[in-house]
Amino acid sequence: MDDDIVILPPADAPGRRFPWWIPLALGVILIAVGVGLLIWPFIAATWLLAALFGSLLIANGIALLLRSRPSGASIAGGLVLAIVGVVAIVFPEVTAQAFVAFFGVVLIVLGAFGIIVAARFGGLAVVPAVFALLGGIAALVWPQFALTVVAVVCGVIAVFIGAWVVAFAIRVRGLRMPPGVSGPRR
Repeated sequence: MDDDIVILPPADAPGRRFPWWIPLALGVILIAVGVGLLIWPFIAATWLLAALFGSLLIANGIALLLRSRPSGASIAGGLVLAIVGVVAIVFPEVTAQAFVAFFGVVLIVLGAFGIIVAARFGGLAVVPAVFALLGGIAALVWPQFALTVVAVVCGVIAVFIGAWVVAFAIRVRGLRMPPGVSGPRR
């Protein structure tokens, strides 16, 4: 168990510097995304959701295409994933509406199932089930409002996490990595 603990040497010890600028850059990006979600919640959430989902589909499609000995099914699947990913990025409003509708239906199903289980076994389990059911209905009736609420909550979380990562980067700025610990290559 003691082998898992790595004690970093002081700044004046020999060795490579810890790449503190990487978490600093990530923290700044997180803060910028969070502020964007707070200032323009619907527009930023729509664009961000489409970009992330589309990129994920494209990356998975490319991975299927580049695997060793791809089969006909993996080639077809890879092409479909890559094309759908591009379409998701090109049409962000449609992508966001589809996501909100999908999660609205999922919340309704989970809420209804939770109410059935709570009715059978009793207890306070009915409370989150009712909230899930109402949240699903609200997402289907007011999709822009639902996406805006999620964007604002995610924006606040992103700003706080980004600030924490920036503080971490500043704190470890002078540290050096001990010999034998591999870091990013230049």
